[in-house]
Order: sequence, then structure tokens, then C-alpha cells
Amino acid sequence: MPGYNRAELSVEITILPSVRGAKAPQKQKEAGMRAANASGLSIHEAGPDTTVLAGRRGEALDAAREVVEAALDAGVGEVKIKVEAQGESAKFGSAGGRRAPAR
Repeated sequence: MPGYNRAELSVEITILPSVRGAKAPQKQKEAGMRAANASGLSIHEAGPDTTVLAGRRGEALDAAREVVEAALDAGVGEVKIKVEAQGESAKFGSAGGRRAPAR
């Protein structure tokens, strides 16, 4: 992935449904996915029951919280979160691959 397309923060969320949840296991996962889709951030599946949100720091953290809350409200038994900052993406320059002039 080119550096200029990298997000400031990526949040990997794994929703592990509970058979004792308020809703059926599939509905528990769907509740989290609806919240992820509603965030407006870049999202993609990263494996079974795992979604990655990517965007600006505050937006990604807020969206992650919404996903977790929606999943918990649906009765999920466990949610795993991995947050990764893309701190070195600035060294690749801005859109088009051009580096900012040295100061």
C-alpha cells in the first residue's frame, strides 16, 4: 500500500459472539458490522469475525467505541481490539508521492 494512502490509525476489531447473548450469534456480529459501516471510515474484513477500521486517530477511536458498544448491546461475549498507529506514513510524502520541502 503506498504511503500516501495510509491512515493515521488502524483498529482491528474481532467480535466473538456468545451463545448466551441477547441476540443470536450472527446478529451479534452484524450489530458490530452495522456500526463499523456507519462510521464512514475505510473498513475491510481481516479474517473470521475480524474487521479493520482505518482513518484519522479520533475518528477511528470513536468508531471503534461505537462498534464495541453495538456488539456488547447485542450480547457479544468478547471483543478483541488491536490499535496500530501509522506514525511513519509522513516520510512517504503527500498524495502523489511528493515529499514536503525541507524546512
